[in-house]
Amino acid sequence: MPGLSEASLFSGITSLSSKEPGAHVSPGDTVTVKASGWAWAGGGRNIVRVDVSGDNGKHWTSAALGDGARQKFGRAWAWTFWSAEIPAKVREDGTVHVVSKSVDMALNVQPENCDHMWNVRGLGNNSWYRASATVTEDR
Repeated sequence: MPGLSEASLFSGITSLSSKEPGAHVSPGDTVTVKASGWAWAGGGRNIVRVDVSGDNGKHWTSAALGDGARQKFGRAWAWTFWSAEIPAKVREDGTVHVVSKSVDMALNVQPENCDHMWNVRGLGNNSWYRASATVTEDR
């Protein structure tokens, strides 16, 4: 098996917080969640968009790109940071689940899952990043 010579496209969620502090929240309610994170593409490819969803990819919100978004064309070696406010439905266990996917300048997009590239060690898995947070009345 040849070695992996160039990394794929990745994104990550580093922070999730509800935008409605003190509000009574029940399962099934929709709340606004502030999400932030990072994105990076191999080969020096620039990140052109990060999409974030609070309903497992049925509806997407484009994030605002921050630091790292203005790297030289084709020479983007650093992370690109992003942030977004998105609607998310509260689940039965009182949590919200958020996913992110990034798009690079070659229009590569993170895949939903790794079924198409599964391998024993999980190398190269760049599927959608998934994160969850508990939504409570006392924030």
